[in-house]
Amino acid sequence: MEKIPPSSFFNASTRTYSVILGSLAGLAAMAHGVFELLQGNASDYDILARIGAYSILPTYLSAGIATVILSLTVLFWTVGRLHKKNGAMIYFWLILLLFLVGGGIAPIAGLLIAWAAATRIRSPLSWWSKVLAQKFRRWCVSGWKSILITGFALLLIGIGIWLFFTPPGEIYQINWVDYVCWAFLGTGALLQFATILAGFARDLEKRGLCFRQMNVPGKNR
Repeated sequence: MEKIPPSSFFNASTRTYSVILGSLAGLAAMAHGVFELLQGNASDYDILARIGAYSILPTYLSAGIATVILSLTVLFWTVGRLHKKNGAMIYFWLILLLFLVGGGIAPIAGLLIAWAAATRIRSPLSWWSKVLAQKFRRWCVSGWKSILITGFALLLIGIGIWLFFTPPGEIYQINWVDYVCWAFLGTGALLQFATILAGFARDLEKRGLCFRQMNVPGKNR
């Protein structure tokens, strides 16, 4: 049986997901940076309570400048370099630096999910080819986009409710708006993982179709 070289593996659906999530999370981190800049050259001792971020830098101004610069770097890397050799590894260190200067907690969580998915962009997905049913893989060729769009739509609605109806940094009594917000955010977050799995299934099925068309034997047939 002819061995398929590692360079032949490229999981396009997985890359697309990582780019979309990474870009949105990078923009959210940049929003943290802009907010920090607007606070001026004041001490950022209360940065965690006010905007949900951590920073090793002493002032809002320095944290904001570093966050905006690193957010732009992360966005560039997400779009242009994430799928390259060692791209995911360098991406991880950029995310860590972004967290340390003030990129926020929620955006960093999103970037880490994007990074985790990105580590599989050039993977043969051998283990997943054994556990993902063939019928599910075939459905994902067309159904993956629906899961992708639904997951991101629910997340964006939840984030919108959080920003406009439950202001960050303010103490108030929890009410029905919070529960609605959490429902959208929780469902959207769960669908992120479903989207990743469906993306793996879609990549496997498309690869199998490609190999069959080229009459190349492989495990993912």
